[in-house]
Amino acid sequence: MSLRWRITLVAVLVAMLPAGALGLLLRDNTLEDARAEHEQRLGGIAESAERRVQERRERERRAVARLCDGEFLVERLLDDLEGSRFGPIEQGELVERLPSLMRSMGLAGLMLLDGRRGSRYGRVFAAGHFPGHADATEAQLARAVEDAGERWFVRDLRVREEGETHEVRSLLTGCVAERGDARVIAVGGQVLGDGFVESLAADVPPVRLVLTGPDGALPADLPNLGRRRDVHVFEDLEGHPAAHLVAVVDDTRLNERLERIRQQTLYILAGALLGGVFLGLLLAMSITRPLGELEGAAARVASGDMNTMITVSTGGEVGKALSAFNHMTGELQQAQSRLIRAERIAAWRDIARRIAHEIKNPLMPIQTSIETMRKVHSRQHPDFDEIFEESTMTILEEVERLKRIVTEFSRFARMPRPDPTVLDVEDVVQHTVGLHSGGTVDVRLEVEGELGKVRADREQLTQVLVNLVQNGADAAQARHGDHGGRVDVVLSPDERGVRIEIIDNGTGITDEDKARIFEPYFTTKSGGTGLGLAIVHRIVSDHGGSIDVHDADGGGAVFDIVLTKGGPPMEASTTATDTALPLIDRTRS
Repeated sequence: MSLRWRITLVAVLVAMLPAGALGLLLRDNTLEDARAEHEQRLGGIAESAERRVQERRERERRAVARLCDGEFLVERLLDDLEGSRFGPIEQGELVERLPSLMRSMGLAGLMLLDGRRGSRYGRVFAAGHFPGHADATEAQLARAVEDAGERWFVRDLRVREEGETHEVRSLLTGCVAERGDARVIAVGGQVLGDGFVESLAADVPPVRLVLTGPDGALPADLPNLGRRRDVHVFEDLEGHPAAHLVAVVDDTRLNERLERIRQQTLYILAGALLGGVFLGLLLAMSITRPLGELEGAAARVASGDMNTMITVSTGGEVGKALSAFNHMTGELQQAQSRLIRAERIAAWRDIARRIAHEIKNPLMPIQTSIETMRKVHSRQHPDFDEIFEESTMTILEEVERLKRIVTEFSRFARMPRPDPTVLDVEDVVQHTVGLHSGGTVDVRLEVEGELGKVRADREQLTQVLVNLVQNGADAAQARHGDHGGRVDVVLSPDERGVRIEIIDNGTGITDEDKARIFEPYFTTKSGGTGLGLAIVHRIVSDHGGSIDVHDADGGGAVFDIVLTKGGPPMEASTTATDTALPLIDRTRS
């Protein structure tokens, strides 16, 4: 990932993390405060609801008990029963008046039953909630009232609504009125349902009261119910739980509020993201633009342009770094000048030593031949003519050798400035391979990938390739003879330009020779001048490229050349009289 995007990413994180943390903190605080408030309100409402249930129970117990303690209708019914005057007329009047009495008592159900023992036990005299139920038999209900006494109990009560008869769960209480043989059982109460819960008037959002079944499980159609607290347990005649009144927290509003916070947090995060990207890019551009200029300038310096300078248009640490770079390039330029002068002196000293050594070798046989001729001539030796002829031939051969040394040195020292043009390396290599086709060594070309064009001197590049391919062919032939020798020229793209590899399957090069192979006058061939690879090295260096040598797989050597797209720098050498000889490259590029 580039520096620009790393800076942008950091800016985005710096912008989004506080916003996200703030959103989470707000959500957690809201949730914690709401739960504390709900818990407090839940406890208060549960206590209030329990108190109202007990008040409701006591009020209904007293209301029903008053029926048996002198209420007019019950007293009159007892008189009629005791005097055996209770007939259809009396019953019709009772049926007619009981509903209004039930409503005045605030009850949802009210029945007067026959409590006399016998076959008519439990007969319904009248039912205020169900007038048509008169004369029906409710013996079980009558016994339940007598067993329960004044205790509240849950039992199904038969009612008729919309023309249909059905039973509803009811909360009942009763009493027994007696006079002589007459005995009346009064039972009344409320329907134990949503109406009863609403009548408690205890719902205060977000807490609500819910009536459950015997197991206390909350209804499945209320998905947002949270914490709960039991208010009251309603029991049946046997004392088993028949229904539970539960206070629960309705989390609907809390969930809606949390959802709003989540959405607002997402909006804030989106805004922080956009702002972070914008500010990050601005900050990154203010930093990476000078760094990009610094990178380009460093690349130009690396290619040899020591006159590179950067315009400092910013302050702070970046401006100081650019100023330090400009100072460094100035120092490098001066150091390069001093180094070039020192290299010139060292190179010429080395060349002078090598030339002296090369010239000294042919001078020795010349001196010996001349001394021999003088001795023979002074003695008037009869074989003087034969010795003279042999000595002069030796002198001529060594003089010719001296001329060849001087010619090679002159050629090396006065190499012309590269005349670069944009050319296709593959075309030049194909030409070189074609020159060596048909020989005893198989020379092949292999291209890997799409190659770009480079700036190079065609003649000098051809000279480099011919020299290296010929050296590879000679090494392969020395190892395999006339059959089996091979040289592969492999071209491949490189980030700097084009890579050329000349691979042979010859005898290879020792590590000691690799360190000196590009030195002038170093050779392993008999009769070689030792300037061929030095010239190759200089041409590649003048083109701004690099050359290295290493072992090939299976034996042999690989000469690895990289030619840059830009080609020769402006300061490429012109003649040996005004430029240093090539440095001895003992490292791989």
